[in-house]
Amino acid sequence: MDHPYRRHDGPATAALSAQITDLYRRCYAAPPWSETPEQIAAYPGRLADSMTRPGFTCWTTHDERERLTGVCYGWPTPTDLSGSRTHAMLIRALGADATADLVRGAFEVAELFVHPDAQGRGIGGGLLAAAVAGWPTAWLITSPQAPAARLYRRLGWRQMSELPADLYPHLPAAVFATSADQGGRG
Repeated sequence: MDHPYRRHDGPATAALSAQITDLYRRCYAAPPWSETPEQIAAYPGRLADSMTRPGFTCWTTHDERERLTGVCYGWPTPTDLSGSRTHAMLIRALGADATADLVRGAFEVAELFVHPDAQGRGIGGGLLAAAVAGWPTAWLITSPQAPAARLYRRLGWRQMSELPADLYPHLPAAVFATSADQGGRG
């Protein structure tokens, strides 16, 4: 099934933030993430912060009634990551040189989620392909136990390393990456 993917900048995404937050809650309150009410309540602030990042771009898809069915957003990885908690975790897991190779000129996929009733229809793969199109490399963090990890592997993304347990103490996290020469672009 063909899905129309819509591209949005920060202000256009802000107009959809209530719908994105509702979908996030639906996806991340459930296992395997099982986010707490406090984590869910903090999401709108994280989304608002994300929209201010240089190069922020969001892709969405909607059903025939215009209900949001999927979201993927991210940004070009900044050249200066000093002071970043994520960067520090990557260095601890991969080492400084491998981290530099991973993030240099790359697109960072911050979030990808699809309505539970719409999963298994190619929406996630299409959103991901739209997000990373034109980038030589891309990376993201997820749990290797999450259903999305199977999607990433099927699309040619490789699990680079598990990350320290301070990101999601109850669920292991790992960094996944792809490059244009892998053909893992959907």
